Amino acid sequence: MSGIKTSVFVLAFATLQAPHAFAQLDVGGSLLDSCSQIDGLRKSGNFAGAKEKAAQCMQGIDQQMQGDVSKSFPADVAGWKRTGIEQNQALGFNNISANYKKAEHTANVSLTGEKSGNALGGLLGGIARLGAQSGQQVRVAGLPAAVQPDGSISVTLERGSFLIFKSNDFHDQQSALAGLGDLVNAFPVAEINKKLQ
Repeated sequence: MSGIKTSVFVLAFATLQAPHAFAQLDVGGSLLDSCSQIDGLRKSGNFAGAKEKAAQCMQGIDQQMQGDVSKSFPADVAGWKRTGIEQNQALGFNNISANYKKAEHTANVSLTGEKSGNALGGLLGGIARLGAQSGQQVRVAGLPAAVQPDGSISVTLERGSFLIFKSNDFHDQQSALAGLGDLVNAFPVAEINKKLQ
């Protein structure tokens, strides 16, 4: 009998404690829901709150844009089959990296761009342009690009982002153009550039 009383007491105690256990859990909307809250907070004089919601809004926009751009990395392009794709954010930059395979060759296509509001974005674009000037000059979808001495092919997009095509199978400019040229030529570079504008 005492076991039953103890069980009832424990159950009653747990029930009483349950609301407190979940009281600190606040389930909100998505990061993009923050966008609609900025103006109201600003008008009420809560500038710190408006700034916080603006930061969340920008983070949500970055995530949505990155997801949208990653859809432009085709599963099959010029006979190259995508074998994996990753998205991440690091050090204030958005990165998308996809691996491709064609016959016995593998290649990686990576896109690096600034997150919204990142002060380093202009620096990143400048570095990309300097890199483009150091290799063999080419153009991809009307954009400046360069084939580097190590065989990587970099394309500078209009908003400071850049695409890099690279394969460990091609170690110099000539073999890279021969081996990766079809991938670079068929890749939707113009579409990606437009989505990032």
